[in-house]
Amino acid sequence: MRLLRLVLLVLAALVPLAQLQQAAQACSRVMWKTDRQGVFAGRSMDWDQIIDPRLVVYPRGLAVQGGVDNAATWTSRFGSVVVLGANYDDAAVDGMNEQGLTVHLLYLGATQYEQRDARPGVSGRVMLRFLLDTSATVVEALQRFAVIQVVPIPTGGQIIGAHLALEDASGDSAIIEFVDGKMVVHHGPQYTVMTNDPPYDVAIKELAQYHGFGGKKPIPGNIESIERFVRAAYFLKYLPQPRDPEQGVAFMFQVIHTVAVPFGAPYSGGRGETYPTWWITGADLTNRIYYFAMAQNPNVIWVKLDNLDFSPSQPELMLDPTNPSLTGDVGLGFRPRPGKGR
Repeated sequence: MRLLRLVLLVLAALVPLAQLQQAAQACSRVMWKTDRQGVFAGRSMDWDQIIDPRLVVYPRGLAVQGGVDNAATWTSRFGSVVVLGANYDDAAVDGMNEQGLTVHLLYLGATQYEQRDARPGVSGRVMLRFLLDTSATVVEALQRFAVIQVVPIPTGGQIIGAHLALEDASGDSAIIEFVDGKMVVHHGPQYTVMTNDPPYDVAIKELAQYHGFGGKKPIPGNIESIERFVRAAYFLKYLPQPRDPEQGVAFMFQVIHTVAVPFGAPYSGGRGETYPTWWITGADLTNRIYYFAMAQNPNVIWVKLDNLDFSPSQPELMLDPTNPSLTGDVGLGFRPRPGKGR
């Protein structure tokens, strides 16, 4: 009996430790609708190892399937530029389509996916692509997402809990999470910031405790998820209006850099883990320009989607953005993706 109590105490101690380890894995997303220069978005990709990025151009007219049993199938209505994790089974983690819809996949340790039912399934690896392929706006994306089911499958050797942030060129926004086995949607232009744990409704309550949002706590400077959430919301609140779209992108990058995690920075609690920012994306949704920056490379690159040929006759194209010689507009640098010709 004494041994049983000891085992239970050990297990009880391990549970919160596991939760803390999950919460350490990190990313941040911000959306900004300006008065005159349009809509901008940005995100950081933070992880314990690089999610090796590849920029892929998908044309219209591709036949795609969801990658699970009883899979959803669709034909891409819109061309897109998508970031794939080359070492994570080519999971789609960020991107923009030619209508300006932009979608970001971030880690959420509290995720509990729905029980499998009869709806056509889409794996977590391609759910972001499903939205970009089929939808021009946030409203349309939510309508289409409601008739399929996200089915978790191992990615990079593990089931990864995730939530989605979407925004479109009108400034509409949505956050999609799976909490307690149900899909939870927060829809509206007010949903401008997302990090990781806790789930969004809890994060909003935490935000209200801080200066500038109704509370008295000072703006935090650490790198825990809720602290990055508060800091991003705070700096976004005080951004001045940009004089042009280029300055709008620059201001968005400034906010993202305030929540980026330097290499070697440990999380609190003596755990010792580090989840640095490996890369950052930016998006000018109004002018349909997609930006990318590696944290270990001082250059920023971008792709003007209006200059790409998304016609159904085109092959899939790919670019390795980790190349340190790349800078500026790289639209002409894409090459046919091996094994993906038409």
